[in-house]
Amino acid sequence: MKNDVSKKKKELIRSVRAVLTGALAGSAAAMILLLVCVYAVVKMQSIPYGAITPLSVVMTCLGAFIGGYICGRISRRLGMALGAACGGIMFLIFVGIGLAAGGIIGSVTLIRLALMAASGALGGIAGVNRRR
Repeated sequence: MKNDVSKKKKELIRSVRAVLTGALAGSAAAMILLLVCVYAVVKMQSIPYGAITPLSVVMTCLGAFIGGYICGRISRRLGMALGAACGGIMFLIFVGIGLAAGGIIGSVTLIRLALMAASGALGGIAGVNRRR
């Protein structure tokens, strides 16, 4: 009985560690992707203003996929749930940074939450199913 509790506690710690590691790695990847896009926009100088928001959503979703993939590789189980949690934590990180910088929460924010959670879930599935 005591051994079961210890085993569940280890699994919980492993899952939390996987989600946090994936979220931090995915956030770093998304920031790098966003910086590359900013550089490309500055060099092009003719991109329409309306294309900036969808471009940032796509880059953060790619980052969430990478974070979910890393989370799935670390945990090796529950890829969809842990990947979605990883995407949700990344969303909270980006919203927190945006609000601290003076941004507002709009309709795109809820769409970004859904897309980042879905991207993280897909990355988690891919990470769990990847062969060693």
